[in-house]
Amino acid sequence: MAKRLLVTILTGLLVTCNVAFAASALNLDDGMWEVTSQVKMQGMTMPPMTFSQCITKADAVPQGNASGQDNCKVSDIKTVGNTVSWTITCNGQAGEMKGKGKITYQGDRFEGRISMDMAGRVMVTEMKGRRTGPCQ
Repeated sequence: MAKRLLVTILTGLLVTCNVAFAASALNLDDGMWEVTSQVKMQGMTMPPMTFSQCITKADAVPQGNASGQDNCKVSDIKTVGNTVSWTITCNGQAGEMKGKGKITYQGDRFEGRISMDMAGRVMVTEMKGRRTGPCQ
């Protein structure tokens, strides 16, 4: 009876692990992506900007310069289901900006946003992306 109980428990654990692994697979088609971003801050909306980037499951954070500064570091990247989140810190002439980003993939498309704090002023960048083909 103890052996049967052990087999039942082990089988349950294996099924649970397989379901958890399947649920954690990011629904992202690796390839070249066209990303459009639009920055909004207190009563002002900038024109949309578009760039292309190779995005893969291993490197799922768009690296376009949404902050307008060149010295940015992405860290604390987490993937839960189809959503990727991260922290970003940028240093520039205006000082340090910190923020958080989050995007949700749907195979060949994504939507998301980055929220940055710059000396108490919040800047939000909304992003949309679509896969355009294989990485070059």
